[in-house]
Formats: sequence, C-alpha cells, structure tokens
Amino acid sequence: MKLSMIGAGGWGTAMVSLLAGNNPDVWLYCRNPAKAARLRETRENTDYLPGCRIPESVHITSDLEEAVRGAACCILCTPSGVVEDTAASIAPYLQKDAVVVSASKGLASHGGLRLSQVIGERLQGITDRIVALSGPNHAEEVGRGLPAAAVAASSVPSAVALVQDIYMSSVFRVYRSDDIIGVEYGGALKNIMALACGVLDGMGLGDNSRAALMTRGLVEMTRFGIHFGAQTSTFFGLSGMGDLIATCTSTHSRNHAAGLLLAEGKTAEEILSGTNMVVEGIRTAGIVHDIAEKEGIQMPITDEVYRVLQGEHTPQDALAQLMSRAKKSESEIFLTGAEIHQ
Repeated sequence: MKLSMIGAGGWGTAMVSLLAGNNPDVWLYCRNPAKAARLRETRENTDYLPGCRIPESVHITSDLEEAVRGAACCILCTPSGVVEDTAASIAPYLQKDAVVVSASKGLASHGGLRLSQVIGERLQGITDRIVALSGPNHAEEVGRGLPAAAVAASSVPSAVALVQDIYMSSVFRVYRSDDIIGVEYGGALKNIMALACGVLDGMGLGDNSRAALMTRGLVEMTRFGIHFGAQTSTFFGLSGMGDLIATCTSTHSRNHAAGLLLAEGKTAEEILSGTNMVVEGIRTAGIVHDIAEKEGIQMPITDEVYRVLQGEHTPQDALAQLMSRAKKSESEIFLTGAEIHQ
C-alpha cells in the first residue's frame, strides 16, 4: 500500500521515518527540487529535523503527481495557511476514495474553517474519507523513536481504522475518535495558549501562574469548541489537554519560544522574520479572536494574546487585564459571553 507525505518540514520528516517502520512503500514530497535531491543524498533534513535519519526505503520526490498517484493514503503536513491550496493541488492525482489525513494544526485562512472542511471542499467527489491526526507529538521526539500517542478523528470509521493500522507501532499509539471538530480545534487553539505561557515564563511569573493559565486556557479551548458542536470530553484527551501540556511546557515548542520573545519586547513581525519555522499560534490568535468576537464567545486569554501581538498591550498590560477581571464561578466555564451576561 502506497502512503504519501505531502510536506517535508520537521513533522512530515518525523512521520515518514515512523511510517517506514511499518510500511514498505512510503513517499515524501518536497516541493523544492534542490532540497529533495539533497534529502535523497544525505537522508537528513538539516533545515527542520537535524539528527533524524530518513530511512533508505522512503522515496523522496519533488514531483507531486509521482508522490500522490496511486496512494491509498495521502497525509497533508504543510502550514495550515496553505492546506487548502495543497488539497486542490493533489486533487487531479488522488485516487477515488483515498484516505486523506490532515496532520497540520491550525485553521484555514478564509472564515476560520477547520482544515478538514477546506480539504473536503477541494476534494468533493473524489473522497470523503478525511481524518484529522493530532496530539502531543513534537517532531524532535517522534523522529528519534521516543514513545508517543496521538488521536485520529473522522466521521468515517474505516478511514480512522486505516490510519491506526499504518501508524501503530511499539513507539507510537493512535486512539480513535469520531469528534473531528474537537480534535481539530484542540490542535489549533492550544498554540495560542502556548504563546501565552511563553510570555508568562519570559516574565518569570512562576509555576503557579503557568498552571492557572493552562487550566483556564483549556476552559477557553473547550468553550470555543463546544460552541461549534465539539464534544466536551475531547478537550480532556490527547488533542486537548495532552497537546496543551506538551506545547506549553516544552523547549521544542515554537509557539512557547515565540512567547518568550514577546516577553522580551519583540514584535510578531520580528519573531516571524527571524525563523524559518512556522509559528501557527501567531496566525491562529487573530483568526480565533475575530470568530470569538463575532460569536460572543468569552476568550479573555486569547483576546490578550491578540492585543499583545497587535502591539495594543504590553505583556504587563495583558497580565493586569486578566487578573482584574470580574469575579466568576468556575462552574461558568462553558458559557458563552452572551449567556454570562444575561
């Protein structure tokens, strides 16, 4: 069975190394021909995942048709902002009823749609077997073969079963879910909270503050998700709490690292210009802020992250705003802004 990984960043590289242990026909698509040639020669992605060797059995190509045609499963692992265009690009070559996995964490550029939604739109009439894969999975650790777990979610049970079959190994467990809404929102929104935790750590505010922020951040993630039909329990699983813990506390987290730079006074533009890595939380914060404002969803942490990124508040201003909010009951955690003020 042919498996195709579309995207040769750190996570895509780590996943093909993982998948090659179970599957003999794995392809990695890298859109830059010179980089693809270098990966074939060196079997190491020094730009995004140094020290992780790509198995010799993995086919590496810059030809999208060669990568996709005949694949039973195609995994999209590009920055979230280009997932829609990527889905459109593979459509001419994708076989009927292939499984398509969204392994990116973020929201689409227009309207804040979930990535599975825009993939489904672009592949309408070709396949509806779309799966979201998410969880606490730093590429640096998965690429080294350290034990990890993820959740695969879809409304099509057979598609989830295939993803479990191709990924499961002695070092990687995949759990099933039918709540693709919750899984995708968890993976996207936790990046905003990781930015906030990076700012907090950069200010030296301590463990108590971090624990409080992560807990209330999980409340915001859950509140946002259930507003759009997600299941509450999903946010207490791997794609919610699990990914939140990993992203808010790890030195591998790009979003946490970006938050540290925000605490130093760097602007969002300066942070993005200083790295070749994607910092999804910076983009997602604006999208989620606008949706929450329109829908009347209370997202105080997200609001302050957005204001810091826009230069409207300093980190100190954001802290003062969060700590001086009106008194609340913890039982109000899943109410929208409109409901709280009724």
